[in-house]
Amino acid sequence: MKIGIVSDIHANAHALRRALEDMGSVDMVLCAGDSISEYRFCPETVAILRERQVQLIRGNHEAVLLGGRNPQYLKKCQAEFSADLLDFLSTAPLSLEMSADQARILMTHASPLPPYEDYVYAGSPILRQVGTLPYEYIILGHTHMPMVHKTNGVTVINPGSCSEPRDQDRRGSYAILDTAMREVEIRRFLRD
Repeated sequence: MKIGIVSDIHANAHALRRALEDMGSVDMVLCAGDSISEYRFCPETVAILRERQVQLIRGNHEAVLLGGRNPQYLKKCQAEFSADLLDFLSTAPLSLEMSADQARILMTHASPLPPYEDYVYAGSPILRQVGTLPYEYIILGHTHMPMVHKTNGVTVINPGSCSEPRDQDRRGSYAILDTAMREVEIRRFLRD
């Protein structure tokens, strides 16, 4: 199965469209959170994710909007935007476990181990511990920096950000996971 993976879209419908066009035909698309920004709900971005049947999880920005930490903005969104788009986001889980080609996959926005809100970068000490988890693939977001890290049979994938990269490459990024071939590829594309 070929799985396209995006993360940290931050309400940029144009960058999301470019990433989806660039990735071409895949069997499934996953989003590792922060499809919106806590102070910018983009109905167009959420509509694209829903129309493409993207399996998504909530990141820290969805948590702020939907978790009661920004009640004024949530009320504004409820008054201005379609309820089904807000429902689509609010029913997204905090993490997702699935299987593809007999590979167990966990997707979570930040760290898969406590403290769960931590940023996991290449070289983070927590990467030594993920090899004890019962998955072949762990998909993360949050850092806006692409990464593929292997330890003890577990591959950690961060697709980076399709709209707000934070590394030296200003292009957007996403990942393709081929579970049949057991290959991961980080791809870059021009956001403009």
